[in-house]
Amino acid sequence: MNDSGEISNLLDQLQESTGLSLCLDPQAPADPQVTAGKLRDLLRLTKSNRDKHYFLRRYLSGQLDEDEIRSGFARHHMQASSRRALLLVTFPEDLNEETRSILSSIFPRSQVSPLSMGRDRMLLIVKDKPSSLSPMVSALLDTMASEAMIPVKVVYDNQTVTLADLPAAYQDLVTSLAIGKTFYPAEQVYESASLGLARLIFRLPEDVCQRYLQEHFLDYDFGRMDADTLRAIHTLFHNNLSLSETARQLFIHRNTLAYRLDKFQKASGLDVRNFDEAITCRIGMMIWQKLHQKSR
Repeated sequence: MNDSGEISNLLDQLQESTGLSLCLDPQAPADPQVTAGKLRDLLRLTKSNRDKHYFLRRYLSGQLDEDEIRSGFARHHMQASSRRALLLVTFPEDLNEETRSILSSIFPRSQVSPLSMGRDRMLLIVKDKPSSLSPMVSALLDTMASEAMIPVKVVYDNQTVTLADLPAAYQDLVTSLAIGKTFYPAEQVYESASLGLARLIFRLPEDVCQRYLQEHFLDYDFGRMDADTLRAIHTLFHNNLSLSETARQLFIHRNTLAYRLDKFQKASGLDVRNFDEAITCRIGMMIWQKLHQKSR
């Protein structure tokens, strides 16, 4: 095969490997042998990266046996004891190349390795983790909102794990995302460690959930609660049952707040101004969310 034929073949392989159609400038002076050599180096690099990403996806998804894992670690020069932190980014629709490019450009590759884990999600593997991932999460949200104009959701864990424990850490993020979407659907960011009560309720069997609602609420249906009362109760919980602060944040008179809480007490039998009954109500509302989310 002559030089021009080899160059054409290498360009075809690069297009197949990367999805990018490359061409050479016919006006630019170049040595065909040097050009072919550079294309071969580029092809080896893309195949190596693709192979590593393919290995990581299968490893994180639990699709490899122990021999395949050891072989993959050795092939890609990965130390099982190396520590990493994880951020999982999800999108409301399938990722396109422009969005992938924006996301991949936010952090230097020396610090963060992006890994596609599906059509609508990207895992960011952080090598040199700062004391907190919160600044990175804020930068990610700001960039995606301003440049891609997409409302992403981010779930992360501030703890680092070894590469050997990476699959379990990734699966925990996937679970944390499901928990966050169930109980806090309006929020964009979920920190895995802060989902304590929600995580506990998420794992309860359905029959236990149904029994709790029946024992404490009889036939009361949280789904029929009006928006003003629901907002008042959520705000009261957020403010540690402080009536004055809740009324201030809702921009209503304290008597108006008391009227809404009295109305809820009459319907449900619970006075959420009382600490114990507030806990019972909070758990009941979250259980209802869990069951409602499952039925949709």
